[in-house]
Amino acid sequence: AIFPTGIAGLVVPRYSLSARIDQTHTIISGMAPPHASGFLRRQRFAPLILLAAVSAVCAALCSLATLVTFVAAPAPSRTLRKRIWHGTARGAATATWEVTGLVPDPASDVVGDVVGDGLPASEQRPGFTDREAFAEGPSVAFWQGLDPYAPEASALPTATDVTGVDAQYWLYHMGRSSFFAAQAATGVLVSEAARQLAGLGSAASSFTRGAPSEKSPSILQALMDNPTREVQARFEESAAAFRQDLGYIKSGYFKQPFDMNPKHRQFSPFYIADKASRWLEEALGTLKRSRERADTKTWVDASSDIYPEYYQHTFHYQTDGWFSSKSAEVYETSTETLFFGRQDAMQRSTLVHIARFLDRWRAEGIGAHAGLQPRLLEIACGTGRVMTFIRDNWPTMDVTASDLSPFYLEKARENNAYWERRFAPKSETLGRASFVQANSESMPFEDGSFDIIASVYLFHELPPDAQDATVAEAARVLAPGGVFVLTDSNQLGDRNYSDKNMGKFGDFAEPYYRDYIRRDLAALARKHGLEPFEKEMSSSTKSLSFRKSTKVANAASGSNSTGAAI
Repeated sequence: AIFPTGIAGLVVPRYSLSARIDQTHTIISGMAPPHASGFLRRQRFAPLILLAAVSAVCAALCSLATLVTFVAAPAPSRTLRKRIWHGTARGAATATWEVTGLVPDPASDVVGDVVGDGLPASEQRPGFTDREAFAEGPSVAFWQGLDPYAPEASALPTATDVTGVDAQYWLYHMGRSSFFAAQAATGVLVSEAARQLAGLGSAASSFTRGAPSEKSPSILQALMDNPTREVQARFEESAAAFRQDLGYIKSGYFKQPFDMNPKHRQFSPFYIADKASRWLEEALGTLKRSRERADTKTWVDASSDIYPEYYQHTFHYQTDGWFSSKSAEVYETSTETLFFGRQDAMQRSTLVHIARFLDRWRAEGIGAHAGLQPRLLEIACGTGRVMTFIRDNWPTMDVTASDLSPFYLEKARENNAYWERRFAPKSETLGRASFVQANSESMPFEDGSFDIIASVYLFHELPPDAQDATVAEAARVLAPGGVFVLTDSNQLGDRNYSDKNMGKFGDFAEPYYRDYIRRDLAALARKHGLEPFEKEMSSSTKSLSFRKSTKVANAASGSNSTGAAI
């Protein structure tokens, strides 16, 4: 089912892939673009119809095949399902497992050193040192004990899951995962085909089963070597993340995601075609630049006072780095494809910490403005995807989204406006949403301006000194009693089976990743006056919370320069 989309991408004229699709704007907004002649131009719309139809058919076939596979598959381990569900009871992060099963023994779940692997000693890895610093939620033990390649750890949905009360959630999310999995394979295969057609390689060198080829992307080689095992492992990982996400929803941490509503624009075949065509063009360029280890300098040549030197870099070889609307338009699709559709579920672990803080806020009257609505800041909000989930759950809260890229900030404003227009509750007065272009190392906010600060997938792209500056700023603008939530990639020791190969992601134009996975984030926070509090995990993501003490020295008695707690 994945080949037709790739073929369509090759035969559709290039301008229809790279240009904005005006007809999609017409259909979604109800208004024709100023330069449109009539409803549409037949000669430009025909390729879009072809791509939309092919994409829809591919998605339907993949979803159907996946559903049949899940229903026919053996029932997942009951022990695993109970661990996820009973481990997410709302309240303290240290809830107790009702059953044992696959939970590793804390004294024996650390991988020993491998000679010559360049890794720190096991007890020095962040995943190990976190145990002393944080109250670890049940999700941490679960993910540390899960190897997606182990068949006894199955989390795949059963017939009961897809036909019972949770059917809508499972059908949506596994269909989503199937679509992005198909899209990922399509991009890799079409890129390989394009490379061969251009005379840059041969089929024999790239598609030989068995020995890996340096010319083949690792995912393709793994799929060719053992497709059944590889596909099942990736779906195991996604299903476990979804099962945990659903557990959080049932426990009352947050609502079902608003984009499950069939009225959402992502269900439009024209919207799908637009995003798929943008992604295919981006994937072809990204994979080509990755193979060639292309220069990662962006088109921007600015003073470091405007944009730090490290920021003027095309992370993961994406087009223009953070410096174009084209990049912002395709970013969400690219990252969801990378994670086979589970990125949203991983990011929503951020909401667990926010929900717990708000419970304490109401119960204990904590914070500088007890009894009032708390104020939230998201640092490096990107396209604003997480912010829409935050606002959908706490619509009356005042929020501020900051990002250094004006292009991504504009996309965040557009996503927010879409949520307000289509999904915001009509019966409540919405909190104010502000959007600020700002460097996380030097933010234009007064001391103690926010009760909640969230950062999602920022720190692994910061050099160490920028991480220090960002945490110092977060401590300064966080109000006494407030919480800082840091959600990012797993680190060494978080999931032992992946430690040996974790650093390879740094080769994907992520120059600071290898330093990040070794950084003790608890020590970093303490250095700037924040106290480590709770830890949760979801698949490839860890989510940490830090508190700022309510005991703060006033300025007259000599508070420190960051305004951090004493």
